[in-house]
Formats: sequence, C-alpha cells, structure tokens
Amino acid sequence: MLGDGSAVPPKTAARTLRRFYAYRLSWEAKFDSAIWIIYLQSRGYSLAEIGLAESAFHLAPVLLEVPSGALADLIGRRWTLMISGLLTATGVALLWLAPSLSVVMLALFLSGASYSFASGSDQAYLYDALGGVPEGHARYTGIVGRLLGAAYVVGAAATWLGAALSEVSYGIPFALGIGAGLGGAWLAAGLVEAPRQRATAGVHRSIRTHAAEARGVLAQRPDVAMVLLLSGLFWTASTVAHLYLQAALTARGLSNSTIGLVAGISLLLNAAGAALLGRVARRGRFARQFAGVTAVAGLGLSGMAAEPILLAIGAYLVAQIAYGLAEPLLIAWFNRQIPSDQRATILSLESWIFSVVMIGVFPVAGTMAERLGGATLYLACGAVSLALGAAVLVAAPRRSQTGRV
Repeated sequence: MLGDGSAVPPKTAARTLRRFYAYRLSWEAKFDSAIWIIYLQSRGYSLAEIGLAESAFHLAPVLLEVPSGALADLIGRRWTLMISGLLTATGVALLWLAPSLSVVMLALFLSGASYSFASGSDQAYLYDALGGVPEGHARYTGIVGRLLGAAYVVGAAATWLGAALSEVSYGIPFALGIGAGLGGAWLAAGLVEAPRQRATAGVHRSIRTHAAEARGVLAQRPDVAMVLLLSGLFWTASTVAHLYLQAALTARGLSNSTIGLVAGISLLLNAAGAALLGRVARRGRFARQFAGVTAVAGLGLSGMAAEPILLAIGAYLVAQIAYGLAEPLLIAWFNRQIPSDQRATILSLESWIFSVVMIGVFPVAGTMAERLGGATLYLACGAVSLALGAAVLVAAPRRSQTGRV
C-alpha cells in the first residue's frame, strides 16, 4: 500500500502536489465540452445517433473502471493518470474527424476510457500525497474544495473560449483539447509517489484478487455501498441534463457563444459551491447534507421546463451550486471511509455504476427530448434527483445506528 505518503520526503511531496494540481487543472480544459453535440449535428448526425455514441462513452467505464482502479492501486496512480491524458488526446482527435458513426463511437469510447483511468486514481493520489505534508489529511476537505473550485474556473474559461472560437472554426477548440490531453499526460508522468507494497509478503496480487479484497471491504461497509449507488444515480441525472443543455438551448434560438457562456457560468457556480463546502460540511450529518444538495439540484433541473428562457436558465444555474457542493462532499466522505489499499478501486465503482446506468439512459433521454420535448426531459431529471434526496433521508435513521452516515 502507499500508506500515508511518509516514504516521500516532505519537500518532494510538496513539489509533486503542485504538479498534481497543475495536472488536475489541465484535465478540466475541455474546450469542446459545450459544442461537441452541436458540432456533430452540423456534420449530419441526429440526436438519437449522438445518444448511441454517448452510450459507447459509458461502455468504456463499464469494462475498464474497476480494472483501471485496481491497476492504479497495484502499480501506482501516476501511470493511470498518464494513460488518461493520452486517451483524452486520441479521443478528441477522432471526434474532430468524425467521418462515420463508428469512428464517433470509437472516439467517445476512448474518451470514456480516459475518464476510467483518471477517476478514483486522482482522488486516491491526492489523499495519499497529502500524507507527506504537515496536517495534510486534516486539511483534505478544504483542499479538495479549493482545488475543485479552481478546476471549475479553468473548465468555465475553456468551455466559453472553445465555444467562442468554434464560431471561427470548429477545428480550433478540438486542437486545443488535443494539446490539453498531451500536456496532462506529461504532467502525470512526472508525479512522485511512494512504491507500491504488497499487503501480504509472498502472495501474488492479481487484479482479480485485489477486486475481491475491495468487495470484502464493501461487504463490511454497506453504508459505503449505498452511497456509491445513490451517488452514481445522482450524477446520471446531472450529466443527462448537462449534455442535452446544448440541444435544448439551440432549440430556443441561442448561439454557440451564448450557450458556451451559460455552460461557463454553470462551472463558475460549481466553483462557488465547492468553495462553500468548508462552511456547509461543519453543519449536520453527511446524510442530511447529501439530501439537501439533491433537493436543490432536483428543483433547479425541474425549473428548466419553465417557458421564459431567463427563468429556465436561472433555475439550471441554481442547480449548479448544488453540484459544486456535492462533488467535494462525496469525495471527502468516501476517502475517510475507504482504506488506502483499496481506495482507487472502490472509488471507481461510483463511476462504474454511473456508466452502467448511462448506457441505457442516454439514448432514451435523447429519444424523449426529440419526441416529448426538452421540458419533459428536465422534469424527469429533476424528479430523479428529488427522489434520491427522499431516499437518503428515509435510509439515514437506519444507518445512523452505525455512526457512519
């Protein structure tokens, strides 16, 4: 196991943390995030075809999420982070070409694989690396909130800039995305972490064995398993709403740059929510905090069904504050509950659950938007979020007897 990072000298730990922060910020530079659906529509692809391609994105985590998490735990997190950057660059390049639906599906599959190799690994790397600096673990929640806030600001700037530049040429944001992926791979390759150690001397630790150990941890912690499931469903509703925002606002007559501005502002509000976590985290139990953010998110998404465009956008942006609160809240809670040896593997299960659901939900959502309208889709997403908040409140009294949720 990596342990608490004490095998890395404090000065080296501080230096590699700065490099990790740069990597994490570069990973958020998705210059095509607000325009890729619009771009594919301009190339003649329908929303149903785009939904099918997005399913290919989520097939990658279904196949790779847990194995990549186990690989990160066994050989080191920096290697999987580097692979993620290379896959990002390749996926963006293929999406830019988009000569056929099969190539678009391959591009999104590779992009999904890049998420698989990064998810869990980045959180686990940060938590363990902080063990090498004074009071690092004690400051983890605040550091995560500030880092995510900065990442959202970078993402907002990249989102708006990419959308604005797409009105000059779609090639510009895609080229910038390729550069960001390659830069992230270079930064990850230079990270420092303590050598991986086998938990039991003389025992060969395969990925299958390691995955079995992770299942054992979850069997002893049903509260962690429950929150993993709820979190995966929560992010499914969020992602469907976010991705179809492009089509919904285009249908209402907004330009690419205006849509990019809305998407950029939403990321800034994500940053504001993350920055507020330090105050919110000290108030009440985790279950009530999670129920609160799901309720605000659900009401905000439902508000997108409003006829006045400014009211609809305003409601959507309110939901983004809740999402900004939710991400570091969940990250910090999971890292406190999970041992280092299995941390990246178990954290990967959240994304795995999310992707399994998205494979079926995203094409259905696209069909719903085309046949029933965007208002119906956003009401459905809001209802799911509200139901999750109600579920965690019902489950909390039972789980509170363990003192963990």
